[in-house]
Amino acid sequence: MRILPLLIGLASTSFLYGQSASRPTAAQVLDRYVQVSGGKAAYAKIKQVSMLGTMEIKGQNVRGEMKMYRMDGSKYYTVVDLPGIGKQEDGSDGTTVWDKTVLGPRIKTGAERFLAICGSSAMSEYGRGSLDPDSCFSKAEFAGEETVDGKVAYKIVLTPKEGKPEEQYYEKATGLLLRTKMIMPSAMGEVPITMVVDEYKKIEGILMPVRLTQLMGPLEMAMSFPIVKFNEKLPENMFALPPEIQEMVNAEKAKP
Repeated sequence: MRILPLLIGLASTSFLYGQSASRPTAAQVLDRYVQVSGGKAAYAKIKQVSMLGTMEIKGQNVRGEMKMYRMDGSKYYTVVDLPGIGKQEDGSDGTTVWDKTVLGPRIKTGAERFLAICGSSAMSEYGRGSLDPDSCFSKAEFAGEETVDGKVAYKIVLTPKEGKPEEQYYEKATGLLLRTKMIMPSAMGEVPITMVVDEYKKIEGILMPVRLTQLMGPLEMAMSFPIVKFNEKLPENMFALPPEIQEMVNAEKAKP
């Protein structure tokens, strides 16, 4: 599944960057990623994404079910059920962004909320820099070349309108995203996170990341999604606020 983007990537390098060895702009690198992974027209047809799979915490013998749903309008719902840890949920109805963890239910605000829903389309998360850049980022900069897992990559630094700059690494040969580094605001403060894309799979014309590794401090979490569906009909209440979150929203509205 890596052969197709490699061929497209090699063919498009001259088209995008010319025959010279001049460095590309950040916009060119980001646009190339969307092009080699399916193209803007293919992305635009996708209004809803379902990803079903597993999450494993490496070294702790913990592995459980993980489900992710995203829909146009900044709506999403993610649930992870890990034995011995319990169910972890987070989501958005397009306005209120929330999570439910071992720490209890919580409504996200500020930069944490912004980063969760700044891209309004279902596919924004998989190409925010090119698909919906104006709603998320104030600046995108090309920051040179680096070797990532033995592959030469272009480094792009994206500055969100809220939150800390995010580093993205795109393989020079294929144009595909290899790694993302960010500082994620959370209930526990700012948390450095590295996300590594381990495998892409072509699904209805789109190359989707289906195996990822998330590094967060000493924790290494491997995520695998053997089932990915586009535009699947979902229950009407899929993105509705949980009762305890709705109570918090109502209580906030009732304040004088």
